[in-house]
Amino acid sequence: MIRTLILPIALLLGYSVQAQTSFHINQIAVTPDVPNTSDNVGIELIGDLSDTGAYIEVAFAEVAGNMVNITVVALSNGGFTVLVPHTETLQLGQLPAGDYTIEFTDASTGIHDWAPHPQHTFTVTGNSGGTCDLQLISVQWHAFNDTAVVVHVTNVDSVQFLYPNFILFDADGDTLAFEEVYNFDIATESWHVLHIMDGVSIPTVPFDGRLELWTVFTSELTCSWDLNLDLCPSEPCAPLFPILENWGGALVIGTFDWSIHEDGELLGSGQFVMSDTVQSATDSLCLPPGSYTMTVVANQPSSGGWPVFGAMVDHTLNSSDMQDVYGPVPVLPFNFYLPCADTSNGMDERSPGGLIALPLPGGMLVQRIDGASLGVL
Repeated sequence: MIRTLILPIALLLGYSVQAQTSFHINQIAVTPDVPNTSDNVGIELIGDLSDTGAYIEVAFAEVAGNMVNITVVALSNGGFTVLVPHTETLQLGQLPAGDYTIEFTDASTGIHDWAPHPQHTFTVTGNSGGTCDLQLISVQWHAFNDTAVVVHVTNVDSVQFLYPNFILFDADGDTLAFEEVYNFDIATESWHVLHIMDGVSIPTVPFDGRLELWTVFTSELTCSWDLNLDLCPSEPCAPLFPILENWGGALVIGTFDWSIHEDGELLGSGQFVMSDTVQSATDSLCLPPGSYTMTVVANQPSSGGWPVFGAMVDHTLNSSDMQDVYGPVPVLPFNFYLPCADTSNGMDERSPGGLIALPLPGGMLVQRIDGASLGVL
């Protein structure tokens, strides 16, 4: 009878029937080895489970500031008490730049943390954007739209960035401005318009922010830049290019006088010359931020065609335009870096009212700056 019991008892000595087991963590690894702000950061817990029936019931990580709090619960269905190699991987996602510390919470059970102390810390570095072959030139207010900002970039090696869009965040990670996906790729040099989110007020003074480039319809983070941003032009005035173009129908021939005013005060003027070989003419001036009007006067009767005038910057971003310069003198109002008008880069504040008066053959044109009716003169 005694000999009959020896074998079952011997088997039980080598077999675990406890519901709780142990996970011996020998190493903690961070992936990638040197993460930056555009990487999806992962934590690998490398070690051994204490029996063949052991498994991880709970495993998750929470990031609070610069602390990574990990909770792991190890259980067992019963098995032989031998060490079973195991790696548990936890995903943290993208993290702001900084130094991080890994700790296990009190809710963890069955965990023996034997990883070396240096493996409980890691650093996330900022991404300058150079590794993605895209050079960031500037981030500024849209010259003619106070509800948008413009990102100017150069594709250094002509690498493809399929279906791209830029997103601008503040230092707290809140979205300030967003670019819709309009383009198939990013050209050698390009300008991208990001529309400011509803209800968002972007500072008119320098502030810390983060710019990200996403691709494939905002599914893949490709580049990121941590920046101190001043969206206003760096100089008291910014280049502006008045332009006259023929949009078709016949040739536009002759000279056309242009002028730009603020509250009736002349700030710049010049002349466009159109010929049978020149059907697009530009001029230039340096203009402070503010609200302006532009006029174009034809010096001869119409020769045909469809003359259209306006203003632009960077030879790509245009103000609104106005057609037909042969009838009554057209007046085109436009804003120029308007959010910067009240900063140190702006001009002295002036009354939004006022009249513009232009001499014409046999008379004078008088018009309100805001386009409203004149009333009694």
